[in-house]
Amino acid sequence: MATASASPPAGKYEFLVIAPDKPGVLEKRLAVRHLHFEGMTPKVKDGSWKMGGALLNNVPKDDDPASLDFLGSTLVCVAESVEQVREQLSKDIYATSGVWDMEKVQIYPFRCAFRNP
Repeated sequence: MATASASPPAGKYEFLVIAPDKPGVLEKRLAVRHLHFEGMTPKVKDGSWKMGGALLNNVPKDDDPASLDFLGSTLVCVAESVEQVREQLSKDIYATSGVWDMEKVQIYPFRCAFRNP
């Protein structure tokens, strides 16, 4: 059974982020992917990034990253504002290297009803 969702700390909120990739950036995405994982680790550990992963254009046949048809990324972030989330994203290697299309990033206030472990 799903567990009740813990609320973020006072003054902070969860935000659902959809960060689409720019066209034709697969090679760049794969080249900086390890830096993206390194950079997000502190945010995951401190709880400011609760969940995240790749958005795909179709169901993958296997887990080889080079064979995935990436659409972009999605995250659930904890922050005080949309602006703070945008600032966090803008420092990620996917933003600074031009993988994410930062002009098309969507950030929505998010209230989680349940979480599975």
